[in-house]
Amino acid sequence: MPQMQAPQPKQHAGLFHKSAPAQPDFSVVTEDIGNLGRRLRILEESVTNIRRALHLTEQNMLGKNKVFATEIRTLTSDTGDIKSGIAEIKEKIFELIKELKETAKRDEVKVLEKYINFWNPVKFVTQNEVEAIVKELIKKNTTKNIKNNKK
Repeated sequence: MPQMQAPQPKQHAGLFHKSAPAQPDFSVVTEDIGNLGRRLRILEESVTNIRRALHLTEQNMLGKNKVFATEIRTLTSDTGDIKSGIAEIKEKIFELIKELKETAKRDEVKVLEKYINFWNPVKFVTQNEVEAIVKELIKKNTTKNIKNNKK
């Protein structure tokens, strides 16, 4: 920015001649004021553009904040569901462990297998079969006795 200088008086010929004082040149001041006005308008436009950008950024941040809040709620809900699912699985595993503790061990099953093989239950007879065999024997004996008595 140019410095404002006081105008230099014009010199005339003659020693005792006084001239009228010179008028200061305001064109430089007017030009400087014009430049300052233009700069001020440019700065105002820059501030306005920055405010618009800031407003847009704030709006975008608010929108993203809502989206993130929704996603966080969803994730929190999903996490709760997963935790309850894991708790159910743990309960079922504990129940399964209880049941497995109550089942027969391999050694116990082998002992039972030895007894079953020793007894051989396939050759066992049911009560109905025994009754049928007894009836058949009685019938045979009675028919033999009848035959023997007739002779």
